[in-house]
Amino acid sequence: MELLLFSVVFMICGSGFFSATEAALFSTPINKAKILSNKKKKGSQYLLKIKRDMRPTITLLVVFTNIFNIAGSIFVGAIAGEVFGSTKIGIFSAILTFLVIIFAEIIPKSIGEAYATQISLFLAKTLFYGTKIFTPFVYITELFTKPLPKKKKTISEEEIRSLSDIGFMEGVIEKDEREMINKVFLLNDLKAKDVMTPRTVITAFEGSKKLKELEKEIYSLSHSRIPIYKNNLDNIVGICHQRDLLISFSKGEKEKSVASLVNRKAIKVYENQKIDELIPVFRKTRCHLAIVTDDFGGTSGVITLEDVLEQIIGSVVDETDETEDMRKKAKIKSESKEL
Repeated sequence: MELLLFSVVFMICGSGFFSATEAALFSTPINKAKILSNKKKKGSQYLLKIKRDMRPTITLLVVFTNIFNIAGSIFVGAIAGEVFGSTKIGIFSAILTFLVIIFAEIIPKSIGEAYATQISLFLAKTLFYGTKIFTPFVYITELFTKPLPKKKKTISEEEIRSLSDIGFMEGVIEKDEREMINKVFLLNDLKAKDVMTPRTVITAFEGSKKLKELEKEIYSLSHSRIPIYKNNLDNIVGICHQRDLLISFSKGEKEKSVASLVNRKAIKVYENQKIDELIPVFRKTRCHLAIVTDDFGGTSGVITLEDVLEQIIGSVVDETDETEDMRKKAKIKSESKEL
């Protein structure tokens, strides 16, 4: 009877161990393994190697799980037949099946999923070298599954959105974080013309004008960067900073032309250019304002780095802004002209 009890416990524990390990490996994302490897966590380098090619390790775990379940059941059944006889062997088999399902499958896999990272890191090195030792056996087993098609796993935009929603519902991600994650994916759907400040409400100066002619306008500027044009807005020659204009005033250089204070070449982008493409442009040129041009090279408006970032974090309005949306202001201005 003692041998029977020991055999049952040994079979259930062995099967449960491999079931929990399999669940832990499947529950640990490869990105998590990469992060742990970058942090130099113990066992993380072996875990990352396993995650990059799961088939050999999973094959080994499945084989050992079934050895314990099948071979163990046969061995335990033989001992039970001698202990209970043929009359009670059916009842014993039913009880054993129930025990295997609960204690060798459901509970171990739940534990493996709940403590996936800890279990995976702890066993990664053993599993890695264990797979190497049993390579010939694993190779023969994999020959039967090699012809089957293998789908490359990719993470879609919709899956990331769903994960952020789940994280929010579980309290892991804040509401504003979820909103920003969702808005990032909208950047590829928006064009420069959708977020630019329209031509009709652009604050710009004619380059040939002297500072004294624009003194009132300069002191009342609500924007720090001002486009400078020659003859008309379709010919913007550069960008001038309000700071430089005020410094010239303080030095008494009122006879200077505005064009002489241009310190930035005008960056031009197209109306239909996706706004996610503009961020690298702003970073590379170290300029926060660009001129939006139409198909004929004319000026449609201006767009700033702030305009792009607002699509992610929401409107940024300071104490000098008269309106939150310059496109709305342009629309009102257009409607008032029609009246």
